[in-house]
Amino acid sequence: MLEILFLLLPIAAGYGWYMGRRSIRHKQNSKRKQLSRDYFTGLNFLLSNESDKAVDLFISMLDVDDDTIDTHLSLGSLFRKRGEVDRSIRIHQNLIARPSLTNEQRDIAMMELGKDYLAAGFYDRAEEIFLNLVRQEDHSQEAEDQLIAIYQVTKDWQKAIDIIQTLKRKRQQSLKHLCAHLYCELADEQQDLELKLKTLSLALKQDNNCGRALLHLAKLYLNQQDVAHGKEMIVRLKDADIELFPEALAIANELYQSPDERSAYRELLREALEQGAGASVAITLAQHMIEHGELQDAEKLILDGLYRHPTMKSFQHLMKMQLQHAEDGQAKQSLNMLSELVEQQIKYRPSYRCTECGFPSHTLYWHCPSCKSWGSIKRIRGLDGE
Repeated sequence: MLEILFLLLPIAAGYGWYMGRRSIRHKQNSKRKQLSRDYFTGLNFLLSNESDKAVDLFISMLDVDDDTIDTHLSLGSLFRKRGEVDRSIRIHQNLIARPSLTNEQRDIAMMELGKDYLAAGFYDRAEEIFLNLVRQEDHSQEAEDQLIAIYQVTKDWQKAIDIIQTLKRKRQQSLKHLCAHLYCELADEQQDLELKLKTLSLALKQDNNCGRALLHLAKLYLNQQDVAHGKEMIVRLKDADIELFPEALAIANELYQSPDERSAYRELLREALEQGAGASVAITLAQHMIEHGELQDAEKLILDGLYRHPTMKSFQHLMKMQLQHAEDGQAKQSLNMLSELVEQQIKYRPSYRCTECGFPSHTLYWHCPSCKSWGSIKRIRGLDGE
């Protein structure tokens, strides 16, 4: 009897293996049939212009695992880029609801969901997500950037500053330029003079070469008749950001009104010109010479500048100087007409351009409307600019 049992054991094992394989094949076939039915149902939804139902069905067809999570994330990102943020939100919410995700995968899905909320304008929800991510010890730099971006959009300058100050020291150093501009924005909103001065000083503490803060301080000191401190800010601006110096010409002219300051003012302009301040400074210096009867020296200054760096501004100013002592007649009329045409050309050309994205503008923006860079808009250089 025992011998028979031993003989039957291999047969029983073989039969069990066969039935198991058959059961697996049956389940696979059933799953394929179900996927096939779902696939054609989804196509029918698409053809019937019921795209929302089609998206939901296709999402449910993809089991969330290590092989498909990237597919879900890519699909959500694609919908967000196409402006279909509601679908992107549904995909990422569906991901986060799956208990099988690892912590790393969940953080990635949360990051994408935060971007969805940001794109949809749900800033409070996006802020909550990115705050939770930033509080994690091993959070990514992208979470920091997204949170700071939210506060810039909502103009919560102090919150953005507070977040930057909680970051690691190396990261804070890389954001000093941004932080200085945030303090400047905060100063612009304040009414109290002492608070303005204190906030602008904090901006300079972040970035000692912040031309925007130096320019604002020079204007504030001028309004308070604090000539000494105003001059100090102008000189610092010349050395810190020469491309921004033309914006301070009107302020400098007011600060150096005293007859005793004539030589100091001229020296300031000459130094700025030597450092590459551009045509506006050359024209201002030439005008100062003309006011003191130095017409020939003024013409020579403009001509020398035209030979080195020809610009429409300098050319038009030279024609104006020539018109002042030109004799009446056809030649003067032609010169006057040419001067007006050049003036119109200068008027309609943009004066500023973003050095990051090339955005043109007639106005100086501290925050580029196109690429959102801070302090990147400068006066245009070359024939049509400085």
